[in-house]
Amino acid sequence: MDDITIGKETLLLNNNQVTDLKNFERQLPPLMASLCEELGKRGYQLTVVGGIVRDYFLEGKIGRDWDMEISHDTLAWEVKSWKELGKVLGNIGRVTFLPYDVIRIEAGNSIIELSPPRKETFTDESHHKNFTVTFDYRMPFSESVKRRDFTINAMGIRLSSTGKAELVDPLNGLLHLRNKELHPCGEDFSRDPVRFLRALRFSVKLNFSLSPELKEILKRMTLQGISPSYFWGELQKSTHPITFYQRLLDEKENHPELNFPTEDIRSRLSDLKKILFDSSRHDSWIIALEWEGIDSSGWQKFFSLSAESGRRLQRWAKVTKDFAKVMPEEYHGEFESVKETKEFEHLFDWYFTTKQILQKNPELPILSMIDSYLPQWIHLYKFEAPKDVKHIDPPFRAKYQVWNLCQRL
Repeated sequence: MDDITIGKETLLLNNNQVTDLKNFERQLPPLMASLCEELGKRGYQLTVVGGIVRDYFLEGKIGRDWDMEISHDTLAWEVKSWKELGKVLGNIGRVTFLPYDVIRIEAGNSIIELSPPRKETFTDESHHKNFTVTFDYRMPFSESVKRRDFTINAMGIRLSSTGKAELVDPLNGLLHLRNKELHPCGEDFSRDPVRFLRALRFSVKLNFSLSPELKEILKRMTLQGISPSYFWGELQKSTHPITFYQRLLDEKENHPELNFPTEDIRSRLSDLKKILFDSSRHDSWIIALEWEGIDSSGWQKFFSLSAESGRRLQRWAKVTKDFAKVMPEEYHGEFESVKETKEFEHLFDWYFTTKQILQKNPELPILSMIDSYLPQWIHLYKFEAPKDVKHIDPPFRAKYQVWNLCQRL
Protein backbone atom coordinates (compact mmCIF):
# COMPACT_ATOMS: atom_id res chain seq x y z
CA MET A 1 0.00 0.00 0.00
CA ASP A 2 1.38 3.42 -1.00
CA ASP A 3 0.77 6.76 0.68
CA ILE A 4 0.16 9.72 -1.62
CA THR A 5 0.04 13.13 0.01
CA ILE A 6 -2.20 15.59 -1.80
CA GLY A 7 -2.55 19.02 -0.30
CA LYS A 8 -3.18 18.52 3.43
CA GLU A 9 -4.85 15.16 2.96
CA THR A 10 -3.21 11.73 2.79
CA LEU A 11 -5.03 9.41 0.39
CA LEU A 12 -4.45 5.67 0.61
CA LEU A 13 -3.77 4.01 -2.70
CA ASN A 14 -4.40 0.27 -2.93
CA ASN A 15 -4.74 -1.37 -6.33
CA ASN A 16 -5.15 2.15 -7.75
CA GLN A 17 -8.28 2.80 -5.71
CA VAL A 18 -8.35 5.86 -3.46
CA THR A 19 -10.26 4.88 -0.34
CA ASP A 20 -10.58 8.33 1.25
CA LEU A 21 -12.24 11.08 -0.80
CA LYS A 22 -13.94 12.87 2.07
CA ASN A 23 -12.22 16.14 1.21
CA PHE A 24 -13.56 15.94 -2.34
CA GLU A 25 -17.07 15.29 -1.05
CA ARG A 26 -16.86 18.30 1.28
CA GLN A 27 -15.97 20.60 -1.62
CA LEU A 28 -18.87 19.56 -3.86
CA PRO A 29 -21.01 22.58 -4.86
CA PRO A 30 -24.55 22.71 -3.41
CA LEU A 31 -26.27 21.82 -6.68
CA MET A 32 -24.38 18.52 -6.88
CA ALA A 33 -26.56 16.94 -4.18
CA SER A 34 -29.70 17.75 -6.19
CA LEU A 35 -28.11 16.48 -9.41
CA CYS A 36 -26.97 13.19 -7.84
CA GLU A 37 -30.39 12.62 -6.31
CA GLU A 38 -32.28 13.48 -9.52
CA LEU A 39 -30.14 11.19 -11.69
CA GLY A 40 -29.86 8.46 -9.06
CA LYS A 41 -33.61 7.91 -8.74
CA ARG A 42 -33.74 7.38 -12.53
CA GLY A 43 -31.00 4.76 -12.41
CA TYR A 44 -28.19 6.86 -13.89
CA GLN A 45 -24.59 6.75 -12.70
CA LEU A 46 -22.74 10.04 -12.47
CA THR A 47 -18.94 10.16 -12.92
CA VAL A 48 -16.84 13.33 -12.71
CA VAL A 49 -14.09 13.28 -15.34
CA GLY A 50 -11.35 15.47 -16.81
CA GLY A 51 -9.72 18.52 -15.31
CA ILE A 52 -11.70 18.63 -12.06
CA VAL A 53 -10.37 15.20 -11.06
CA ARG A 54 -6.81 15.84 -12.28
CA ASP A 55 -6.54 19.22 -10.54
CA TYR A 56 -8.03 17.88 -7.32
CA PHE A 57 -5.30 15.27 -7.06
CA LEU A 58 -2.69 17.87 -7.97
CA GLU A 59 -3.83 20.68 -5.67
CA GLY A 60 -6.35 19.22 -3.24
CA LYS A 61 -9.11 21.60 -4.40
CA ILE A 62 -11.74 21.72 -7.10
CA GLY A 63 -12.77 24.36 -9.62
CA ARG A 64 -16.07 25.51 -11.08
CA ASP A 65 -16.14 23.83 -14.54
CA TRP A 66 -17.32 20.23 -14.31
CA ASP A 67 -17.30 17.53 -17.00
CA MET A 68 -19.47 14.55 -16.08
CA GLU A 69 -20.26 11.28 -17.80
CA ILE A 70 -23.78 9.88 -17.39
CA SER A 71 -24.19 6.11 -17.77
CA HIS A 72 -27.01 3.59 -17.19
CA ASP A 73 -26.84 -0.18 -16.72
CA THR A 74 -29.94 -1.11 -18.75
CA LEU A 75 -31.20 1.93 -20.67
CA ALA A 76 -30.47 2.30 -24.39
CA TRP A 77 -29.41 5.80 -25.42
CA GLU A 78 -31.74 7.82 -27.62
CA VAL A 79 -31.87 11.51 -28.45
CA LYS A 80 -35.48 11.96 -27.34
CA SER A 81 -35.00 10.63 -23.80
CA TRP A 82 -31.72 12.57 -23.48
CA LYS A 83 -33.47 15.82 -24.37
CA GLU A 84 -36.24 15.05 -21.91
CA LEU A 85 -33.64 14.45 -19.18
CA GLY A 86 -32.14 17.83 -19.97
CA LYS A 87 -35.50 19.51 -19.52
CA VAL A 88 -36.00 17.78 -16.16
CA LEU A 89 -32.63 19.08 -14.98
CA GLY A 90 -33.83 22.59 -15.68
CA ASN A 91 -35.11 22.71 -12.11
CA ILE A 92 -31.47 22.60 -10.93
CA GLY A 93 -30.10 25.39 -13.12
CA ARG A 94 -30.19 26.98 -16.56
CA VAL A 95 -29.90 24.23 -19.19
CA THR A 96 -28.33 24.62 -22.62
CA PHE A 97 -27.93 21.88 -25.25
CA LEU A 98 -24.46 21.94 -26.88
CA PRO A 99 -22.99 20.09 -29.89
CA TYR A 100 -22.31 16.35 -29.51
CA ASP A 101 -25.39 16.13 -27.27
CA VAL A 102 -23.77 17.79 -24.28
CA ILE A 103 -26.14 19.18 -21.63
CA ARG A 104 -24.79 22.26 -19.87
CA ILE A 105 -26.20 23.30 -16.50
CA GLU A 106 -25.32 26.69 -15.02
CA ALA A 107 -26.18 27.36 -11.40
CA GLY A 108 -24.47 29.72 -8.98
CA ASN A 109 -20.74 29.74 -9.70
CA SER A 110 -20.72 26.26 -11.23
CA ILE A 111 -20.94 25.10 -14.84
CA ILE A 112 -21.63 21.39 -15.36
CA GLU A 113 -21.48 19.66 -18.74
CA LEU A 114 -23.10 16.22 -18.93
CA SER A 115 -22.55 13.71 -21.73
CA PRO A 116 -23.25 9.99 -22.19
CA PRO A 117 -20.39 7.53 -22.79
CA ARG A 118 -19.36 7.63 -26.43
CA LYS A 119 -17.11 6.09 -29.04
CA GLU A 120 -15.40 8.20 -31.70
CA THR A 121 -14.81 6.80 -35.18
CA PHE A 122 -12.20 8.74 -37.12
CA THR A 123 -11.99 9.55 -40.82
CA ASP A 124 -8.75 9.85 -42.80
CA GLU A 125 -8.85 13.65 -42.67
CA SER A 126 -6.43 15.57 -40.46
CA HIS A 127 -8.30 18.13 -38.41
CA HIS A 128 -9.82 18.54 -34.95
CA LYS A 129 -13.33 17.30 -35.82
CA ASN A 130 -12.49 14.38 -38.09
CA PHE A 131 -14.74 11.85 -36.34
CA THR A 132 -18.30 10.64 -35.90
CA VAL A 133 -19.82 9.80 -32.52
CA THR A 134 -21.77 6.80 -31.24
CA PHE A 135 -23.38 7.03 -27.78
CA ASP A 136 -23.96 4.08 -25.46
CA TYR A 137 -25.17 4.42 -21.85
CA ARG A 138 -23.97 0.89 -21.09
CA MET A 139 -20.40 1.35 -22.32
CA PRO A 140 -17.96 0.52 -19.49
CA PHE A 141 -15.94 3.45 -18.18
CA SER A 142 -12.75 1.56 -19.06
CA GLU A 143 -13.83 1.76 -22.72
CA SER A 144 -15.28 5.26 -22.83
CA VAL A 145 -12.11 6.88 -21.41
CA LYS A 146 -9.99 5.54 -24.27
CA ARG A 147 -11.24 8.41 -26.43
CA ARG A 148 -9.62 10.94 -24.09
CA ASP A 149 -6.15 12.36 -24.57
CA PHE A 150 -3.98 11.59 -21.52
CA THR A 151 -4.41 9.11 -18.71
CA ILE A 152 -4.20 11.93 -16.13
CA ASN A 153 -7.37 13.30 -17.76
CA ALA A 154 -9.05 9.88 -17.90
CA MET A 155 -9.60 9.34 -14.19
CA GLY A 156 -13.15 9.46 -12.89
CA ILE A 157 -14.74 10.08 -9.51
CA ARG A 158 -18.08 8.29 -9.40
CA LEU A 159 -20.73 9.88 -7.20
CA SER A 160 -23.55 7.90 -5.64
CA SER A 161 -27.07 9.27 -5.31
CA THR A 162 -26.06 10.55 -1.87
CA GLY A 163 -22.85 12.18 -3.10
CA LYS A 164 -20.40 9.52 -1.89
CA ALA A 165 -17.22 9.54 -4.00
CA GLU A 166 -15.21 6.63 -5.43
CA LEU A 167 -12.20 6.78 -7.76
CA VAL A 168 -12.43 4.93 -11.08
CA ASP A 169 -8.98 4.78 -12.72
CA PRO A 170 -8.72 1.99 -15.33
CA LEU A 171 -5.70 3.55 -17.13
CA ASN A 172 -3.54 4.23 -14.05
CA GLY A 173 -3.85 7.99 -14.39
CA LEU A 174 -3.23 8.61 -10.68
CA LEU A 175 0.04 6.69 -10.85
CA HIS A 176 1.12 8.69 -13.90
CA LEU A 177 0.12 11.89 -12.13
CA ARG A 178 2.32 10.94 -9.18
CA ASN A 179 5.21 10.19 -11.58
CA LYS A 180 4.64 13.48 -13.44
CA GLU A 181 4.48 11.76 -16.80
CA LEU A 182 2.05 12.10 -19.71
CA HIS A 183 0.73 8.88 -21.25
CA PRO A 184 -1.74 8.59 -24.17
CA CYS A 185 -5.10 6.95 -23.51
CA GLY A 186 -5.64 4.96 -26.67
CA GLU A 187 -4.54 4.12 -30.17
CA ASP A 188 -6.56 6.96 -31.70
CA PHE A 189 -4.56 9.66 -29.91
CA SER A 190 -2.65 10.58 -33.08
CA ARG A 191 -5.83 11.09 -35.12
CA ASP A 192 -6.44 14.52 -33.59
CA PRO A 193 -3.61 16.96 -34.50
CA VAL A 194 -4.59 19.39 -31.73
CA ARG A 195 -3.50 16.77 -29.19
CA PHE A 196 0.06 17.45 -30.31
CA LEU A 197 -0.32 20.99 -28.97
CA ARG A 198 -2.10 19.75 -25.86
CA ALA A 199 0.79 17.38 -25.09
CA LEU A 200 3.25 20.26 -25.19
CA ARG A 201 0.86 22.49 -23.23
CA PHE A 202 0.42 20.05 -20.34
CA SER A 203 4.12 19.25 -20.34
CA VAL A 204 5.00 22.95 -20.07
CA LYS A 205 2.23 23.94 -17.65
CA LEU A 206 2.63 21.01 -15.23
CA ASN A 207 6.34 20.41 -15.84
CA PHE A 208 5.57 16.79 -16.78
CA SER A 209 7.72 14.57 -18.97
CA LEU A 210 6.42 12.68 -22.01
CA SER A 211 6.30 8.89 -21.84
CA PRO A 212 8.42 7.05 -24.45
CA GLU A 213 5.23 5.90 -26.17
CA LEU A 214 3.88 9.44 -26.36
CA LYS A 215 7.17 10.77 -27.76
CA GLU A 216 7.03 8.27 -30.60
CA ILE A 217 3.38 9.09 -31.32
CA LEU A 218 4.13 12.83 -31.48
CA LYS A 219 6.95 12.21 -33.96
CA ARG A 220 4.61 10.34 -36.32
CA MET A 221 1.63 12.69 -36.10
CA THR A 222 0.37 14.64 -39.11
CA LEU A 223 -0.11 18.28 -38.15
CA GLN A 224 -1.52 20.08 -41.19
CA GLY A 225 -4.90 20.48 -39.51
CA ILE A 226 -3.74 22.79 -36.72
CA SER A 227 -5.34 26.23 -37.15
CA PRO A 228 -4.01 29.54 -35.77
CA SER A 229 -6.89 29.67 -33.26
CA TYR A 230 -5.84 26.36 -31.69
CA PHE A 231 -2.21 27.48 -31.69
CA TRP A 232 -3.18 30.67 -29.83
CA GLY A 233 -5.48 28.84 -27.42
CA GLU A 234 -2.89 26.27 -26.36
CA LEU A 235 -0.23 28.98 -26.16
CA GLN A 236 -2.36 30.83 -23.60
CA LYS A 237 -3.39 27.73 -21.65
CA SER A 238 0.24 26.72 -21.22
CA THR A 239 0.68 29.74 -18.85
CA HIS A 240 4.33 29.85 -20.04
CA PRO A 241 3.98 31.03 -23.65
CA ILE A 242 7.67 31.61 -24.34
CA THR A 243 8.58 28.12 -23.14
CA PHE A 244 5.67 26.69 -25.14
CA TYR A 245 6.89 28.50 -28.26
CA GLN A 246 10.40 27.18 -27.69
CA ARG A 247 9.09 23.62 -27.45
CA LEU A 248 7.23 24.05 -30.72
CA LEU A 249 10.33 25.34 -32.45
CA ASP A 250 12.22 22.31 -31.14
CA GLU A 251 9.64 20.08 -32.87
CA LYS A 252 10.19 21.73 -36.26
CA GLU A 253 12.84 19.15 -37.22
CA ASN A 254 10.34 16.30 -36.89
CA HIS A 255 7.47 18.32 -38.35
CA PRO A 256 8.53 20.65 -41.18
CA GLU A 257 4.83 21.06 -41.98
CA LEU A 258 4.32 23.10 -38.81
CA ASN A 259 3.55 26.75 -39.48
CA PHE A 260 4.47 29.48 -37.01
CA PRO A 261 3.69 33.19 -36.82
CA THR A 262 7.43 33.84 -36.96
CA GLU A 263 10.35 31.45 -36.75
CA ASP A 264 13.33 33.80 -36.48
CA ILE A 265 12.91 34.43 -32.76
CA ARG A 266 14.67 31.38 -31.29
CA SER A 267 17.73 33.34 -30.16
CA ARG A 268 15.60 36.21 -28.83
CA LEU A 269 13.06 34.35 -26.72
CA SER A 270 14.64 35.21 -23.35
CA ASP A 271 14.77 38.90 -24.32
CA LEU A 272 11.22 38.77 -25.65
CA LYS A 273 9.98 37.36 -22.34
CA LYS A 274 11.22 40.45 -20.51
CA ILE A 275 9.32 42.93 -22.69
CA LEU A 276 6.16 40.83 -23.14
CA PHE A 277 4.08 42.45 -20.40
CA ASP A 278 0.79 40.77 -21.33
CA SER A 279 1.09 37.55 -23.33
CA SER A 280 -2.71 37.23 -23.62
CA ARG A 281 -2.91 40.17 -26.05
CA HIS A 282 -1.80 40.18 -29.68
CA ASP A 283 -0.94 43.88 -29.52
CA SER A 284 1.51 43.17 -26.70
CA TRP A 285 3.19 40.52 -28.84
CA ILE A 286 3.45 42.92 -31.78
CA ILE A 287 5.08 45.62 -29.63
CA ALA A 288 7.44 43.12 -27.97
CA LEU A 289 8.51 41.62 -31.30
CA GLU A 290 9.15 45.02 -32.83
CA TRP A 291 10.99 46.17 -29.70
CA GLU A 292 13.35 43.23 -30.08
CA GLY A 293 13.93 44.02 -33.76
CA ILE A 294 11.74 41.19 -35.08
CA ASP A 295 9.32 42.02 -37.89
CA SER A 296 5.81 41.37 -36.54
CA SER A 297 4.18 41.25 -39.98
CA GLY A 298 4.28 37.44 -39.95
CA TRP A 299 2.50 37.38 -36.59
CA GLN A 300 -0.21 39.73 -37.87
CA LYS A 301 -0.73 37.73 -41.07
CA PHE A 302 -0.78 34.36 -39.28
CA PHE A 303 -3.54 35.48 -36.92
CA SER A 304 -5.39 37.65 -39.50
CA LEU A 305 -4.98 40.80 -37.42
CA SER A 306 -5.83 44.32 -38.54
CA ALA A 307 -3.03 45.67 -40.73
CA GLU A 308 -3.82 49.26 -39.77
CA SER A 309 -3.60 48.56 -36.02
CA GLY A 310 -0.45 46.56 -36.62
CA ARG A 311 1.25 49.42 -38.43
CA ARG A 312 0.33 51.82 -35.62
CA LEU A 313 1.83 49.51 -33.01
CA GLN A 314 4.92 48.83 -35.12
CA ARG A 315 5.53 52.54 -35.50
CA TRP A 316 4.96 53.18 -31.78
CA ALA A 317 7.48 50.49 -30.78
CA LYS A 318 10.12 51.89 -33.13
CA VAL A 319 9.67 55.53 -32.02
CA THR A 320 9.48 54.56 -28.35
CA LYS A 321 12.71 52.61 -28.49
CA ASP A 322 14.42 55.67 -30.01
CA PHE A 323 13.62 57.56 -26.79
CA ALA A 324 15.31 55.04 -24.50
CA LYS A 325 18.51 57.12 -24.38
CA VAL A 326 16.95 60.60 -24.62
CA MET A 327 16.60 62.67 -21.46
CA PRO A 328 14.17 65.54 -20.74
CA GLU A 329 17.14 67.88 -20.24
CA GLU A 330 17.68 67.92 -24.00
CA TYR A 331 14.58 70.09 -24.40
CA HIS A 332 15.78 73.09 -22.40
CA GLY A 333 15.04 76.56 -23.74
CA GLU A 334 12.26 78.99 -24.46
CA PHE A 335 8.94 77.56 -25.58
CA GLU A 336 8.84 79.31 -28.97
CA SER A 337 12.30 78.11 -29.96
CA VAL A 338 12.06 74.57 -28.60
CA LYS A 339 8.70 73.81 -30.21
CA GLU A 340 10.17 74.47 -33.67
CA THR A 341 12.93 71.88 -33.40
CA LYS A 342 12.76 68.48 -35.08
CA GLU A 343 13.65 66.86 -31.76
CA PHE A 344 10.57 68.29 -30.09
CA GLU A 345 8.40 67.35 -33.07
CA HIS A 346 9.62 63.81 -32.55
CA LEU A 347 8.81 63.93 -28.84
CA PHE A 348 5.40 65.50 -29.38
CA ASP A 349 4.50 62.87 -32.00
CA TRP A 350 5.48 60.06 -29.63
CA TYR A 351 3.61 61.59 -26.68
CA PHE A 352 0.28 61.91 -28.48
CA THR A 353 0.63 58.63 -30.40
CA THR A 354 0.98 56.92 -27.03
CA LYS A 355 -2.11 58.68 -25.68
CA GLN A 356 -4.12 57.71 -28.79
CA ILE A 357 -3.14 54.05 -28.47
CA LEU A 358 -4.10 54.07 -24.80
CA GLN A 359 -7.48 55.60 -25.63
CA LYS A 360 -8.17 52.81 -28.13
CA ASN A 361 -6.62 50.07 -25.96
CA PRO A 362 -6.87 51.18 -22.31
CA GLU A 363 -5.88 47.73 -21.04
CA LEU A 364 -2.68 47.59 -23.09
CA PRO A 365 0.24 47.76 -20.63
CA ILE A 366 2.08 50.51 -22.51
CA LEU A 367 2.60 52.61 -19.38
CA SER A 368 4.18 49.65 -17.61
CA MET A 369 6.58 49.29 -20.51
CA ILE A 370 7.47 53.00 -20.41
CA ASP A 371 7.88 52.86 -16.64
CA SER A 372 10.30 49.92 -16.96
CA TYR A 373 12.25 50.89 -20.06
CA LEU A 374 11.87 54.68 -20.29
CA PRO A 375 11.42 55.79 -16.67
CA GLN A 376 12.56 59.31 -17.59
CA TRP A 377 9.39 59.75 -19.68
CA ILE A 378 6.65 58.15 -17.58
CA HIS A 379 6.11 61.55 -15.91
CA LEU A 380 4.44 62.81 -19.09
CA TYR A 381 1.44 60.58 -18.28
CA LYS A 382 1.46 60.86 -14.49
CA PHE A 383 2.56 64.44 -13.99
CA GLU A 384 0.61 66.72 -11.67
CA ALA A 385 1.35 70.42 -12.24
CA PRO A 386 2.81 72.16 -9.18
CA LYS A 387 0.93 75.16 -7.85
CA ASP A 388 4.09 77.22 -7.48
CA VAL A 389 6.03 76.89 -10.75
CA LYS A 390 8.54 79.60 -9.75
CA HIS A 391 10.17 77.48 -7.07
CA ILE A 392 10.53 74.07 -8.69
CA ASP A 393 13.58 72.07 -7.62
CA PRO A 394 16.21 71.95 -10.41
CA PRO A 395 16.06 68.13 -10.90
CA PHE A 396 12.30 68.47 -11.42
CA ARG A 397 12.46 71.51 -13.71
CA ALA A 398 13.39 69.71 -16.94
CA LYS A 399 10.52 67.23 -16.61
CA TYR A 400 8.09 70.02 -15.87
CA GLN A 401 9.24 72.04 -18.88
CA VAL A 402 8.76 69.12 -21.27
CA TRP A 403 5.35 68.28 -19.82
CA ASN A 404 4.31 71.91 -20.04
CA LEU A 405 5.41 72.09 -23.69
CA CYS A 406 3.25 69.08 -24.57
CA GLN A 407 0.24 70.49 -22.75
CA ARG A 408 0.52 73.91 -24.41
CA LEU A 409 0.53 72.28 -27.84
